[in-house]
Amino acid sequence: MISQSSLATLCLLALVHALPSQRPFEASNSKIVNEIEPLKHLSAISPFYVPTSEPDPLPQGCSLETVSVLIRHSAILGNDEEYEQTMGPFIEKLAKFDKEKLPRLGEWSFLRDWKSPLKEDELDELSERGKRDSKFLGKYFRKQYGSLFPDPKKHKGKGKPSYKVWTASSQRDIDSARSYILGSFPAHQSGGKGEGDGDVVQLIKVPNKAKDWDRSLTPHKACDTFEKQSSLKPANQWLKVYAKGIKERLHSEIPHFARELSDQDILAMQMLCGYESIATGSSPFCHVFTDSEWRDVEYYFDIRWYHAIGYGSHLSPYLGLPWVKTAAHLLEGKDADDSGHESVMFNGGSWMLSKSKLPGPRLPPNATHSQLLHPSFTHRESPAFVAVFLNLYNSSSLAHPASEPLPLDHRVDDRAWRSSHLISFLGHVALERFKCTGTEDTKPHGLLEEDYLIRPGSPSHSFVRAVVNGKAETMTGCEDGPEGSCRWKTFRKFVDDRVERWGDWESVCDKK
Repeated sequence: MISQSSLATLCLLALVHALPSQRPFEASNSKIVNEIEPLKHLSAISPFYVPTSEPDPLPQGCSLETVSVLIRHSAILGNDEEYEQTMGPFIEKLAKFDKEKLPRLGEWSFLRDWKSPLKEDELDELSERGKRDSKFLGKYFRKQYGSLFPDPKKHKGKGKPSYKVWTASSQRDIDSARSYILGSFPAHQSGGKGEGDGDVVQLIKVPNKAKDWDRSLTPHKACDTFEKQSSLKPANQWLKVYAKGIKERLHSEIPHFARELSDQDILAMQMLCGYESIATGSSPFCHVFTDSEWRDVEYYFDIRWYHAIGYGSHLSPYLGLPWVKTAAHLLEGKDADDSGHESVMFNGGSWMLSKSKLPGPRLPPNATHSQLLHPSFTHRESPAFVAVFLNLYNSSSLAHPASEPLPLDHRVDDRAWRSSHLISFLGHVALERFKCTGTEDTKPHGLLEEDYLIRPGSPSHSFVRAVVNGKAETMTGCEDGPEGSCRWKTFRKFVDDRVERWGDWESVCDKK
């Protein structure tokens, strides 16, 4: 005979089994092991990293003469558009969800107690990690380009004009530039907060929408027809394809919550891997997607940025022109007295920043010839524009050149367009001018005798190469120098021809 207590126990068990929705789901203990590092596949959300372990060296027998480098700002605490469109709605959905329907065990159990580290009033602010990364970049550049920096020793009296670091006017750009200066210069030159000592080093702020200096460091902000919204349509078409498989997988992991997830929620969780890691050092969202799913979201971003700021936008070469044109002038390296420039002083208008603690530019950057390394800090769009103008990643010998459209129904793994390698936080594009000397036994590979017998003061025998995050990339159509670089004369013609083709700013940027 069954006792009353045993009968009560059986009734209770039956009741529990009859109400599975009221029990916390016990997920499997299986764990995803990633072979790739997700943070290196998040495109513009990827924290700073160098895709190659060491920067590509110059060809044998060659040495740097001068360098211009365009640098995206460092890691921020979230992007306002991405938060409003994608991450914010997911965070709100999770906050309202019944946590008892989430698993107590397994890799998704963190959702029960997870709280967002992102705060709406801190979006677009430079993170502490961003400051550290930017300072590291300064040290990295000091090691890589040490011969191009001013003498670190203290000196009495005024010497050459100040070494200038240029920055767009958004606070995240300014803070990135300050941290860079703190990392690349000794304390007596960097200034207390990285603004420079005003003698040897000076940080210069250029207004975002200024059209005085050939459309500023952020040309897209001075182009009235530029927009990124339309790029979401093709990107979301691919998101619909790959998010379907993830949601199907999650039905066996977090069935109750999976039924509530939209395609944008899948994207939000993958975005949060990046932004939470930036804010706190790590994120559980980085460990709940497979390698293939990380490659899928990377492809999502590649599609988006291809259409917004890459080869898929007709505006890209127009917007890449200003910096390249200025950089080419700086690489020529003529002394200011011999440059033929008029000493134009900009009075009033967008150049004079009366409310700023940083000095506004009195001369455009291309009138500065007294330094050998020219760094400029900007937004994520500009390195991509420059890549298009320089025709990077676009050789016809590549399996899928960067200018070829990206399919929206399947992922192309051998594509050349990789936004993670170009516009990650602190992603940078450098144009390096170098000269080569040597004997017949040591001359660089690919050089003719008239190329390597360099005469002092003769830039026509120098070479230029494009370097993206430490990796030398070929400027297709300008590759007649050693190891895929370009002869100086060829480079100047290459730039001039492209300026002639894409120099009519008003025809494409002024709204009709």
